[in-house]
Amino acid sequence: MIRSIKNLLIKSFDNFLALRHFLKLYFFKSPMQENLSLKFLFKTLQAKFVFIKKRKANILYKVNSKEFIKDGFTIFSNKIIELNCQKVLESIRLLDSPWDSENNFIYGAPSDVFKREFISIFNNGIDLFIKNTFKSDYYIFYHKIYKSERHNNSKKPEGSELWHADGGPGCCMNLMICHTPINKSNGSMKIIPWGRSMFLLTKLFLDFKRLTRSFNHIEKDNRIMLREKKCAVLKNYINSKKIFYFQPESSRPGTIFAFRNNCVHAGGYTEIGCERIVSVMHIYPTNKITTLEEKFRNSHIKKSGYPY
Repeated sequence: MIRSIKNLLIKSFDNFLALRHFLKLYFFKSPMQENLSLKFLFKTLQAKFVFIKKRKANILYKVNSKEFIKDGFTIFSNKIIELNCQKVLESIRLLDSPWDSENNFIYGAPSDVFKREFISIFNNGIDLFIKNTFKSDYYIFYHKIYKSERHNNSKKPEGSELWHADGGPGCCMNLMICHTPINKSNGSMKIIPWGRSMFLLTKLFLDFKRLTRSFNHIEKDNRIMLREKKCAVLKNYINSKKIFYFQPESSRPGTIFAFRNNCVHAGGYTEIGCERIVSVMHIYPTNKITTLEEKFRNSHIKKSGYPY
């Protein structure tokens, strides 16, 4: 009798925590603690207020902004973006051993090395899209270029190649600039729309909390093992329920893939002999109005997990 009551109380408390988790995702687009999410929300509202006088009616990229707000992601491109992405790719090909052991670009900060190309890319679509979406100005928190490739069958998906959500602030926009063409073979990123992601992440939160109760203290302290198990549970949900995901494909360089960092996503796992080279940026609203030249004056090197 006592055990049954105890189990009922534990189950009720778990359900309460799961509801709280869902409400955080719903209101803040993030699983972070409420005090942190409120801090980022205040900064976002402040940025929108400052930008009111600067806003101009513009229908360009309005559809993409609506897609991003509703589904948590969108893609677009144009000839100028394609041309500049091709220039970046050709310049990388001319460099001697441009990748470190983890396939990150090593020749300085990308925003310094390819500043002219990235300013042109932003000036021909991205800048307007972000401002239309945020309804504020923005800044680039960090930017890196990396390569995805696989040389043998022994390499299994790991890290960002597994199904996951980043868990960062809900106001963050992940911006992927694809310098190579993208397709299933070279690891084009897969993403699940925001509405479905919220329910998946809530179910994951509840089931994983119950699962880890059986772990010993050593297992609970092993963050890498816990992350792998969590990703495996998420993958099982997606596969068993045949949950829809979007995976873009383009035969040309220059696809812009903007997505909410807490949408469930996975990417980078290529077929043998294929490669994918992309820029990834984290973009945040700001109350500081700047030109593109000023935005790219900084190196955009990642120095911490989150801004502010």
